[in-house]
Amino acid sequence: MSNKDSDIQHLTGKILLATPTVSDSYLNKTMVYICAHDKNGAMGVIINKMIPNMSVCSILKNLRVGAKGVQDIDIHFGGLEDTDRCFIFHSDDYMSQGSMIISEHIALTINPDILRVITSDGGPERKMLCIGCCTWEPEQLEEEVASGYWVPIEADEALIFGDPRADKWSKALLKIGSRTNVFAEDAGNA
Repeated sequence: MSNKDSDIQHLTGKILLATPTVSDSYLNKTMVYICAHDKNGAMGVIINKMIPNMSVCSILKNLRVGAKGVQDIDIHFGGLEDTDRCFIFHSDDYMSQGSMIISEHIALTINPDILRVITSDGGPERKMLCIGCCTWEPEQLEEEVASGYWVPIEADEALIFGDPRADKWSKALLKIGSRTNVFAEDAGNA
């Protein structure tokens, strides 16, 4: 692998924090977990935006899977691309067919069979369901980071799998030793 290839792949497994310079309202205070980043572009999933009034039971009904008596789980908005897919992050203590390890202790699958296991109180200890994802063309993400739209930080399980109703974005700022007003002033210097 060349040095250029290793530099490009450095964002896989990282969390990107949207800075106040991001003008899209749906990206305001957004955190994106980067699942893949290489010379062909990047793919990630928003991990801190819930979809109101949507639950795993409604997804199971759409998949024509019995939803009677299942444990209900909140659904997150993962992005504007592939909105017909459910991206399931989970801890690596359970691996389904098609699960792939993204980083230490964090896996991803789009296999809907894991929903049956999760909703029956089985499967991985930690999980998060997201509808849709975010994608970037080659070099687009690098340009956005260089322009100060995103600040990459180390991912950890608490930020990914933590309380979905908590303000994860502010917690991530504290992790990097920043406060919102300081963050806004420093956004162009990322």
